[in-house]
Amino acid sequence: MTVEPEVSGQSDVEEYVFSKDKLPKALSYPLKRSLLDAALCLHSVYPTVRYVVYAGRPYENVPLDAHFVPEGCGSVSSGKAWITVHAVPAAERKLTEELLLTVGLPILCRWLAEGQSKGNAWRGLPHSLTLRRVGELWSVLRSNRLNY
Repeated sequence: MTVEPEVSGQSDVEEYVFSKDKLPKALSYPLKRSLLDAALCLHSVYPTVRYVVYAGRPYENVPLDAHFVPEGCGSVSSGKAWITVHAVPAAERKLTEELLLTVGLPILCRWLAEGQSKGNAWRGLPHSLTLRRVGELWSVLRSNRLNY
């Protein structure tokens, strides 16, 4: 796994930590990092992200998930999110990318923006967002887990 600093082009924005697993030829990442960054910046939610991980193993038709770390938990990630982009079979990359760009990233960015505007009761609990691909549609799961 390689770890790189993020270069956002905005000097006043805290950079997130980025890591990316090396992939075998049969797998591909469904989203370029530059496209993720562009969406986060466009929707003004880039500063809400602490970590982005490109994980080298497919995960149950889930190309992307995100987790909000509650404020006050004593972590450097408190009050921020971490995003995981999961590898997909190479043959599914193009369609998955199109679906992420048109539907998935707007859902993610709205979720991140909602977290910024919520009060202490919401921000004091962990939350997650899971985007599962079901053919050409998305199944969206939101949860808050009390056992973080």
